[in-house]
Amino acid sequence: MKDLASIPELITTKSIKLAFLHKNDTTDTRLYDKLNHSGYEVFEFHSRGLLLSWLQANANLVETLLVELDETPGLLATIANIRDRYPSMPILAVAKECETNYIREAISSGANHFIPESVDPKVLSNTVDRLVNFRMEFLRYVHALPFLKTSLEARIPSRLDLLGGLVYYLTEEMFKHGIITLREINVKVAFVEALTNAVEHGNRLNPEKEVIVRAEFDNKYAKIHIFDEGEGFDFKSLPDPTQKENLFRARGRGVFMMRQFMDDVIFHEPGNHVTLIKYCTGGDITPRPYPWERRMI
Repeated sequence: MKDLASIPELITTKSIKLAFLHKNDTTDTRLYDKLNHSGYEVFEFHSRGLLLSWLQANANLVETLLVELDETPGLLATIANIRDRYPSMPILAVAKECETNYIREAISSGANHFIPESVDPKVLSNTVDRLVNFRMEFLRYVHALPFLKTSLEARIPSRLDLLGGLVYYLTEEMFKHGIITLREINVKVAFVEALTNAVEHGNRLNPEKEVIVRAEFDNKYAKIHIFDEGEGFDFKSLPDPTQKENLFRARGRGVFMMRQFMDDVIFHEPGNHVTLIKYCTGGDITPRPYPWERRMI
């Protein structure tokens, strides 16, 4: 989370600074004037390269980036690049004279919202302020995250139709604590395999028996314990699923998938309890507290 290194200063700042990328210095200045008159400090850029270079050193100064949609080649890639590098930075697209599909593509590439160039000053201020407030909310969340821990327990009857909701819930907690990114979304596969084993093989689909999940989450790791009420199994005798002769056998393949997507998979005697552990890799992982917006603002 390189762009979040100065969170204490950011969440106490009084002025709102914007970066504005538009095609050239002959662009209509009305929008720029509206921003200045609304009290924002605006940094103007007419070159994508200059903007990217400037952001490398100054991203923490900027609360929102405005990008004029001029349909020039490479602009959408630039938006996607900025979104990838600075996931907490809101991007507001300024639709000058472009097709609806291009606006959609800009939003898909990483823009959070769009406005017409001729926008009313009050609407402009409200839109920018809303994006800034969303970002501040996120920064405050990240600032507190090292002190947040989540513990949960779930008890469900042995029904396969309940697993999807439980898997979603567990995965969301991992996103919220910054343990995984979208590239690691396949942790869901490990959850599905472990829970399905508990329902089908442990409890033999008996709805009178429960599957119990106890989980702990913080900003360093997630630890998920899954119990069933079956007799267990001799997990030490499982054939190595990574060996060529065992790769396509049904038995053991689920365990193979669990180990592919988790950092540790630990079976406990007598075989009706498994622990899945996923560590946060650190670096630039950004927590995603909002399930409806995985691109983050």
